[in-house]
Amino acid sequence: MITKLSYSGLKNGESDVEIKLLADIQNDWIEITHTKEVSQVMNKSTGEYIIVKRNTLICEVVS
Repeated sequence: MITKLSYSGLKNGESDVEIKLLADIQNDWIEITHTKEVSQVMNKSTGEYIIVKRNTLICEVVS
C-alpha cells in the first residue's frame, strides 16, 4: 500500500538547490498551489512546506 510521497524541486530563487518534502498520504493534509512562476507544497499537518520553480516539481512514491 502506498503511504508516503516525496515532493521535490529546485528551490525558488536558487539555480541548483534541490529541496524535498515528505508526506504521509494516510495521515497528513497536503495542499499544492501553483502560480506562473512557482509551485508550493504544504504539509498542513506538520507545518512544513517547500516553494519550488514551477516546472521542476516532482512527486515520487516512497513506500
